[in-house]
Amino acid sequence: MRRWLGPVLLGLGVFLLVTAAMMRFYAADRLVVTPIDQYAQTVAVGPGRWLDGASGQQQSGDLTAIRTVKADVPASSDDVAVWDVSVVLQTGTGTMVRTTVDRVALDRRTAESVNCCGEASDGEPTRHSGVSYKFPFGTEKRDYTVWEPNSRQSYPAKFVAEEKVQDLTTYKFIQQVPGQELQRSGATVWFETVRTLWVEPRSGVIVKGAEQAASNLNSSSGPTVVQFDVTFNDKTQQNQAKLARDAISSIRWATLLIPLLGLILGLILVAAGLLLMRREQSRPAPVREDEEPAPVRS
Repeated sequence: MRRWLGPVLLGLGVFLLVTAAMMRFYAADRLVVTPIDQYAQTVAVGPGRWLDGASGQQQSGDLTAIRTVKADVPASSDDVAVWDVSVVLQTGTGTMVRTTVDRVALDRRTAESVNCCGEASDGEPTRHSGVSYKFPFGTEKRDYTVWEPNSRQSYPAKFVAEEKVQDLTTYKFIQQVPGQELQRSGATVWFETVRTLWVEPRSGVIVKGAEQAASNLNSSSGPTVVQFDVTFNDKTQQNQAKLARDAISSIRWATLLIPLLGLILGLILVAAGLLLMRREQSRPAPVREDEEPAPVRS
């Protein structure tokens, strides 16, 4: 039995060592991808002013921005994730102030926009660029080009600092979108905004977000259409932090723990196999019963 056990253990050990090396240096990067079946909802709250459509009067109070990210699984692939994103801005009583819909395709590894799959903004075909609702795995301390759905353009988001959010180390980015005229539903709207994003760098998840935006009719000094200063609420930050931690755990298993376990177990099996084979080689051959022992010469 031992004659075959040593080679078998050696073979299994070599297989595990090769698998661990391939997992660490080849497969890991291909396994760390954005899930296709993505679904997430963020809620940002804060003060604001808006033009009431029914009365035509300016109103003020708390506003809530609810963003829903839902994956289009059939349209997605091994390399590309397709998301339909809606943002509903509403009053504290649930009255809708504004809504936007964005369809974006992104590379599942780099989070960069991919021009395909019926991408659009508010139903109009739109070519996206930069990253959008997620940053890349391994986000760096540098500026990124980030998509801005209202102006339908991308602008730099500048890295400014490291900050702790929900006990996670995050990278803080600020995107300043310059004031500009937009044509919306036959009207000219002056729009500008500043976004602040706190990104967990290993996963690329936006743990916290804040936005200060203003839209005015015709010009920057025209009547206010909507103005707000909103930030992810605590529950949203906790949910986003959980998404980041789950992703970090998956990344750690794929890039470190599984290759390390394979390396350790492979070394143990190789050592055990070589030891058994050496013992078998050093063991004297058994004497057959029908053979006479060699005579002893004096």
